[in-house]
Amino acid sequence: MRTISIAAIVVTFNRKKQLLECLNGLINQTRTLNAIFIIDNSSRDGTEMELYNNDYIKEIPTQKENGVFKTETLLPSPSKKKGENLKIVYLRLPINEGGAGGFYEGIKLGYELGFDWLWLMDDDGLPEKQALKHLLLFSERAHFINSLVIDIENKTELSFALKANNSKNNLKTINDAIQNASDGLIYNQANPFNGTLISKELISKIGFPKKEFFVWGDEIEFQLRAEKSNLGIATVVSALHYHPKAITKIHKIPFFKHVISWSGIPLKDYCCIRNIAYIHKKYYPKSVITTIFKYLLFFLSKGDFTSSLFCVQATYDGVFEKWGKERKYLYKDNS
Repeated sequence: MRTISIAAIVVTFNRKKQLLECLNGLINQTRTLNAIFIIDNSSRDGTEMELYNNDYIKEIPTQKENGVFKTETLLPSPSKKKGENLKIVYLRLPINEGGAGGFYEGIKLGYELGFDWLWLMDDDGLPEKQALKHLLLFSERAHFINSLVIDIENKTELSFALKANNSKNNLKTINDAIQNASDGLIYNQANPFNGTLISKELISKIGFPKKEFFVWGDEIEFQLRAEKSNLGIATVVSALHYHPKAITKIHKIPFFKHVISWSGIPLKDYCCIRNIAYIHKKYYPKSVITTIFKYLLFFLSKGDFTSSLFCVQATYDGVFEKWGKERKYLYKDNS
């Protein structure tokens, strides 16, 4: 019987210390990986030198490097089986393509190389050493299998809320998740790209992430496509993945029950509104007007016409698929 092949994909940008912790977690999995792909979004904090100094790569890009830089390193397999190696592939993109572009490149590479499963995560995630082993126990139940994402600072709470099986109730703690699981699974729920295991068959059916999203929502749109595939989505409550708790700035609209998400960071807010507009147009067309109305109501109530116009423009770009405008905001903040 052929052993299935699995590659982890880690997208990184300016988090060299967290990246090393993530890589250490991957290397020490009780079910060993065949490869790790590091997709570097043109980090400016010396990530490549940190990887070089820790023997993950044997060469670093020169200052004259203008295109994609790719290098491969073979490490002794953690399984210590004779003749086995762990392949480390470092792919440095020439410009920052955002999380969406990074996962697009990583999934495309892993798929083209023929891996049976790809395990997806950001650089600030840390898989528990038995996470992959527990995910694979359910590989015949679903093709989109998520770890349970735990707050790295408070390990009793979830980083992102989930819905209970057959319920609208939010699950906020590990105990909530365990008590509401069915045979170890929370069906049709996931926190995508945080310890997410996806199959080659799923990718064949739904394609790659939408790289044009740049940041925010690419994982949601990918999950929506996975749901339509009918190949199965589930979270495995025994597979733990540690991650900083999600922090979303929520604002209440005066005299209404509605809320909006608004960070005050132009890049994030533009991508958020634009990508929400695209997602709603494609999957929930009746709610496009409702979404932009909430933002307009919030800012017009404050007399903020500049932000109102910003929201209208971002919504227009999402509905009519005008991509690439986020770059004018790219270096105006520290994202």
